[in-house]
Amino acid sequence: MATRRAIRAALRNFLGTYTSRNTDYEGYWLFGFLDGGLIELEVDLLQRSGEPDSPTGHAVRAATAKFEDQLRKAGVARAHVAKAWLAIRKRPGRVQGSINGHPRLGHDVCFLAGAVMDSGLRFECEEVVFVAPHDAGLERRSGRAL
Repeated sequence: MATRRAIRAALRNFLGTYTSRNTDYEGYWLFGFLDGGLIELEVDLLQRSGEPDSPTGHAVRAATAKFEDQLRKAGVARAHVAKAWLAIRKRPGRVQGSINGHPRLGHDVCFLAGAVMDSGLRFECEEVVFVAPHDAGLERRSGRAL
């Protein structure tokens, strides 16, 4: 059975991978597309879903795929995970941040990933990331999209 350390590592690595620049939409960092309308998004990490060809649908599909990948890398059998979720919540109030060296107004967004194991043990991991609305004039497009 998976150790506590393994599921904690899977959750931590999932958030790091998910919030990284490598999670993109049309070649740009995904979360800038969500900033305008996002207040809260809940994702069941054990169920693949999401509307096609929208930033929100892509966020859901990317979350489930990246979580599954991190479980595999950590050696945690999916059958040992009774429930897993991701909650994305935009914190109130705008904050100043930087995008590629340019000052921008945006929001701190909280990403909370959790899992309940088949033993009943519950684990959570949180990461807060600055997100500004997408601006193609300031952002660099990934070569993967070309």
